[in-house]
Amino acid sequence: MSTQAVNQFLQKVSEDPQLQEELAKALDAENDRQAATELATKHGYQFTPDELWAEIQNRQSQVQQSEGELNEEELEAVAGGFCTPAIIPAAIGAGGALGAAGISRAKW
Repeated sequence: MSTQAVNQFLQKVSEDPQLQEELAKALDAENDRQAATELATKHGYQFTPDELWAEIQNRQSQVQQSEGELNEEELEAVAGGFCTPAIIPAAIGAGGALGAAGISRAKW
């Protein structure tokens, strides 16, 4: 499995505005996973559309889990029945889990 190649490609995308534009165009394609994979191959990264999809799902799951967790102070405040306005955004994830993480709502 080429999880490492997927991660390297996604890291490169985060650093390269030109590659971000190319990926945005690829995501407009009918078969966007295949188009994104072909773009990665063009830039020297080898993985399958299924490997890309698995890593995207994994990352989204990790973000959603981390956004929903409370720290010790927040847990104590909730357990004690006391909730300050500052705790509420942290508890629900300010801006929503996807918005706060900067994840777009891609069709896949």
